[in-house]
Amino acid sequence: MATYTKAQMSAEMLRAARFLGVGVAGLAADTAVFTLLHGEGASRAAARAASLLVATGVTWSLNRWLTFHRSGRAPSHELGRYALVALFAQGFNYSLFLVLSSFFPAVVPQLLILVSAVSATAISYTGQRLFTFRPARAAP
Repeated sequence: MATYTKAQMSAEMLRAARFLGVGVAGLAADTAVFTLLHGEGASRAAARAASLLVATGVTWSLNRWLTFHRSGRAPSHELGRYALVALFAQGFNYSLFLVLSSFFPAVVPQLLILVSAVSATAISYTGQRLFTFRPARAAP
């Protein structure tokens, strides 16, 4: 079992707090785009698909800038890795939103966005921390 120093634990807690802050910004973008598109007549499913794309772009740029150290990979490679994790996490988020929408059609959809986004947070953090922004290994 790995042991961590106080400094390592503090750094990890700070990284998690920054990730959550970035998540709030992404959630704000997600909700705003969804509300705009849904208000203009887009279906819940279509509006949420578009809003998740915007939110993913916002969170990638903010996480790269604020949360995680550079991995040592080219930004395009890092973005590809981010997109893979986001596809999985946002796929879960989107699927849960659709399921909740079908079971609770009278509930304000923005509340369902919040529930589904919070539910996907651990998946996203774990993937981004351990895959996307994991430092690249030096070539032998």
